[in-house]
Amino acid sequence: MAVAWKNKRYMTISVVIPFYNESISIKKTLLCLDGQELQPDEVIFVNSGSTDNTVEIIDTHISNMNKNNYQIIYCGEMSPSSSINKGIDSASSDLIAYVDCGLDIPSNWLKESLSVMKNGDCDIVSIQINTKGETLIDQSFISQTYGINSLTTCLPGSIIKKDVIEKLGRFITKSRASYDVDFINKIVKNNYKRRINKSTTLKYFGINYSDNFFSASKKVYSYSLNAWNAEGDFKPYTYLTLFLISLTLIIFNLGFYFLSSYIFLRGYLAPYMKSKNIPLFQRPLLILTIPLAGFIIDISRLAGYIKSYSIYGK
Repeated sequence: MAVAWKNKRYMTISVVIPFYNESISIKKTLLCLDGQELQPDEVIFVNSGSTDNTVEIIDTHISNMNKNNYQIIYCGEMSPSSSINKGIDSASSDLIAYVDCGLDIPSNWLKESLSVMKNGDCDIVSIQINTKGETLIDQSFISQTYGINSLTTCLPGSIIKKDVIEKLGRFITKSRASYDVDFINKIVKNNYKRRINKSTTLKYFGINYSDNFFSASKKVYSYSLNAWNAEGDFKPYTYLTLFLISLTLIIFNLGFYFLSSYIFLRGYLAPYMKSKNIPLFQRPLLILTIPLAGFIIDISRLAGYIKSYSIYGK
């Protein structure tokens, strides 16, 4: 469905969705797309090397619902950022709407975001994600990252003018994370306008971050591998600096003070400030698991940064 623009042009929308083994959540994603008040002109599913039956589920949906504007492109085993780039390359519309699987997408997503772009005369419209966490461990990691019961502006769910992407270049490749930080920093640096659609909020289906410590550690590690390549992402430098400071304190027998400060600041103060409400009364064990989650995140990030430094020489 073409949408009238104020300069009498017609602005078309391509939705790009990368996926890898999403058989559990893909049906819900398809229903969310079917329920959009404003239907996209095309939906491009980018297969990043799935080995489950996600492709079959999408194909069946396309056939049963006669979705001629839906297509699957196969890209082999690729990172999310590289897969999104492939989807952008295949898109024929004026606007790129990128979203991930596993997210509950409100029916007014495209309609309201396009309205914000039109009325705000901007180049990118992003929305917010509401993070709550499901299990004890999930809430522990959410409190240390996005914050429990918090709203965080994110790149998934954004609508971006394709010509802006052409001018800025594609997302950094071979990255599971940090490509969003890199792209948004390029938006700011080049004086493009970004607005937030506050009437639409994304939520996760089920687990928000991770339901066990091991998978969370692997996730953080893999997300950290390309951070050095992200423009404006200073976390690798911050982590390495703090690591050197901690070693210095330990050498000078000040390890106790460092450990006490770390547990207080990282274990409790940081998640408290990020979260709107931490349900300690419902889950008192969070007092123990939240600091542990923070420690796992820090160790895994540091390992990822050091590994990527050895790869990229940065």
